[in-house]
Amino acid sequence: MSVAWRRRFKLVGAALLVTASVVCKVLYFAVLVLLAFSSGKRGSSSSSSSSGGDGG
Repeated sequence: MSVAWRRRFKLVGAALLVTASVVCKVLYFAVLVLLAFSSGKRGSSSSSSSSGGDGG
């Protein structure tokens, strides 16, 4: 293998590592947002019903 190929493999490996780390962070953030959104939905629905009961 020539030096150029080794350099390419190193660049590709570094790019894959960076891409994998970014994807992991994005997925983690997306999961947090989904969890917060689902919990917020439940909280808003329960709070609205409870507030309605208090008002009535």
